[in-house]
Amino acid sequence: MADSEGATNNELLLVAAKQDSEDILEDIFSQPGTYDINHSDAIGNTALHYAAQFGSLTAAELLLQQPNIKVNLQNKLELDTPLHKAVQYKDDPSVALEIAKLLIKHGADPTKQNKNKQKPQQLVDSGNQELKNLLQKAALALQVDASDIAQEDSDDGSPSDVSDD
Repeated sequence: MADSEGATNNELLLVAAKQDSEDILEDIFSQPGTYDINHSDAIGNTALHYAAQFGSLTAAELLLQQPNIKVNLQNKLELDTPLHKAVQYKDDPSVALEIAKLLIKHGADPTKQNKNKQKPQQLVDSGNQELKNLLQKAALALQVDASDIAQEDSDDGSPSDVSDD
């Protein structure tokens, strides 16, 4: 397909993500070494950014199955991650929610800020409480994990090693 259209597999990857084209993605993925799963265009959007922005749920699922995909890459224009793009998809709130769930499951950081210092939760449509709740819970889970790590006993004499006994 790449030869007949004159497009590289990296370019086709971006188009397929926008169009939610399972066939094109599977064709590209069947040719290891001919594409970069994290390839970005001139404004820094990857296929995962476009799948999230255009509500391409099948494409998002397929992309997230690929090894080495980076879910927290920020684009050049707004410094948006794919999660920022997903939460702004307004055509079908249930699709936005599903893509956000997938991204979070695969390690998307709900606390990452864009150029305007906005976290994904701040970009959610005011009527989509379920999506806001998902992002809030994911952010809290990250905070709990970070504080648990900080409290682990390291036997280095730090305050966390001193007991109140």
